[in-house]
Amino acid sequence: MQAILNLMLILFGVLVSTSNNHEPANTPQDDSWPESINTVEQAFYLDTYEKAIVLELNKVRNNPARYAADYLEPLKTAYNNKVLTFPGEAPLQTREGVAALEEAIQALKTAAPVPPLEPSRSLTSAAELLVKDQKSYGGTGHLTKSGWTPQVRVKRFGTYTSRLAENLVYGYTNAQYAIISLLIDDGVANRGHRANILDAGFTTVGVAADKHPTYNYFCTIEFTDGFTATGR
Repeated sequence: MQAILNLMLILFGVLVSTSNNHEPANTPQDDSWPESINTVEQAFYLDTYEKAIVLELNKVRNNPARYAADYLEPLKTAYNNKVLTFPGEAPLQTREGVAALEEAIQALKTAAPVPPLEPSRSLTSAAELLVKDQKSYGGTGHLTKSGWTPQVRVKRFGTYTSRLAENLVYGYTNAQYAIISLLIDDGVANRGHRANILDAGFTTVGVAADKHPTYNYFCTIEFTDGFTATGR
């Protein structure tokens, strides 16, 4: 049975699940969303999965209520007590059950739309440092094996205006499910992952994903309120 493990509860966040899938799944694109949210079209440095992550983030930000209705509401029937089974996925043992989903739906229905996130190659490079590090030895959490924090990693590639947040999600080879899991934030008291996604102050994003020796797949998402690259 799968398990979600929350490692940090405040600004930086981690969600962990296990999955039987070993390759990232393509998330079907819905052309009914506005073209303005597709900020990754020219981001050639992102792979298909990473682009899908940014698009899902921007869908949420563009119309939180619609996202809840289209993608979260249908999951109410996917729970059996505290076991959630995403379509086509193995069962996931949650902590809160359907109550967390229902709370997320209500939160999204009342959330204000915010501008889309713009991808940054340099922020992506900072995210890749953690992904490559943990791919090599199977670690989890926000620190590299050598102890680099998110701030240290990001500052190797530039400077952010004043705020930085990092969401980590393990085990989801479907980008949409990865974002939904962060929105539900099962077991996370302050719903910090969701707060980062909906934060109007964050304008720039970096995303990196790859296989993980323990959890099959791992994605790092960096959020900043403005970023100036050093040109690396």
